[in-house]
Amino acid sequence: MEYPRKSYWHYTAEGIKRPTNQAVELKDRKFDVLIIGAGITGLTTAYLLKDRNLKIGIIEASEIGYGVTGYTTAKITLQHDLFYDYLINNFSLNEAKQYKRANEEGIKVIKKIIQDNNIQCDYKEQDAFVYAASEDEVKDLKKEFEAYKKLNIDGFYTETVPLPNKVYGAIGVRNQGQFNPLKYLYSLYNILIENNCEIYENVRALNIEPHNNHIDVETKAGTIHADKVVVASHYPFDNSFGLYFLRLYQDKSYVIAARTKEEAFEGMYINNYDPVYSMRYQFSDKENLLILAGGNHRSGEKDDENESYKELERFLKNNFKNPEIVAKWSTQDCMTYDKIPYIGRYSNSIDNLYLATGFKKWGMSHSAASALILSNEILGIGTDYSKVFDPFRFTPVQSSKEFFSSVKSIASGFLNRLSIPYEGLPDLNPEEGKIIDYNGKKVGVYKDEVGDIFCINPVCAHLKCALSFNEAEKTWDCPCHGSRYDIKGNILEGPTVHPLDKIKIKK
Repeated sequence: MEYPRKSYWHYTAEGIKRPTNQAVELKDRKFDVLIIGAGITGLTTAYLLKDRNLKIGIIEASEIGYGVTGYTTAKITLQHDLFYDYLINNFSLNEAKQYKRANEEGIKVIKKIIQDNNIQCDYKEQDAFVYAASEDEVKDLKKEFEAYKKLNIDGFYTETVPLPNKVYGAIGVRNQGQFNPLKYLYSLYNILIENNCEIYENVRALNIEPHNNHIDVETKAGTIHADKVVVASHYPFDNSFGLYFLRLYQDKSYVIAARTKEEAFEGMYINNYDPVYSMRYQFSDKENLLILAGGNHRSGEKDDENESYKELERFLKNNFKNPEIVAKWSTQDCMTYDKIPYIGRYSNSIDNLYLATGFKKWGMSHSAASALILSNEILGIGTDYSKVFDPFRFTPVQSSKEFFSSVKSIASGFLNRLSIPYEGLPDLNPEEGKIIDYNGKKVGVYKDEVGDIFCINPVCAHLKCALSFNEAEKTWDCPCHGSRYDIKGNILEGPTVHPLDKIKIKK
């Protein structure tokens, strides 16, 4: 298996994780609780259940840390852009309170796990800020601040922040946090191993089959049986129920870690309107690095994703003196159309099957909130802040704008992409990929740096959407639901559960 380029977190967390179980055969393995996905949501859920005398199994499709958790900006905050005014006006004050409470409780869980286990993950308490990048945006900041007052959020308004770019005002929330997400995740993994949780890497779930008294999960290593199953795989992969492929889309962001000559500023910052830039410093014993993110767009929609990196680099060079880029990476986030995550039962017709998805770029607090809600549901404990996240809520008005935009994107993904007719292999530059028409059939062709050629069927194995080549990441990407494949057709990111077909072309 080949993985996307590493993030800064991968380089700094090496050596923390203990060797994992290498599952060759899992046929007929039985668990009280099976968790699909070993990111921060899955491992936190297992942590909250580990002392409940349950046999817990966790399977991860790739390697732990190479899902969304390994590519985040790792802000632990309940401030999710300008969002609470939207919640109050489009839902209700009570539902806004539930949303706020869930994220507050999630942040407390992360802090408690770090403190109770003395986890060394560069955790630092910080204030979080949303700032206005123009005078026109100030009125929306002030509306959001009024929402803070209604919800008793510990916030404040300021016109002074220590950023190098022009700011016209900002609202802050006190006592939020940041950390190195993989130092935290790998430490959590080690704790679970010590507490007899069984964790298996490189075991991809292929299908879920509910029965009256248990659930079967089919994997390439065999079929696993469980009383209860939690799907924490970022994007729900099983299309048999829930219709999540019609209820979610994926949005892509880009991140740069850089050394700067300026003194590192305190706080975590993001503006709310395009172009969006998220900024904070990662503080550690060795050095303080700027974490800059932005370049957002719907997955698969940008012809040249290098432009997003270039956009970030221009902002970096325009605002910081002679910065040195240490690492670059990208990530995809699941988005619901009404902007609230789905946390709870996977389907109204199936008992004991749960999911958490749609964190809309705020996965740190949402992951812990999800773990709280799901572990309580598994234990039969009521949670007074879970209703707002009900996966089967009906919100047509709030969802309509994003839904119709997504439908257009998905429809375009099913249309035939332009291709160039060839009778043999095209003359490609090293590390170039393109879709060609070979004997009346579309073929995805890539030439690596040493001249080897790889040919695939450029149709997503998930729901048959046409793929596009991502020049920045050297991957085949699906614009419909965000599946990604490497140049050999191996899965890098779901919801797909099958690799691409390989094609042979005469030279």
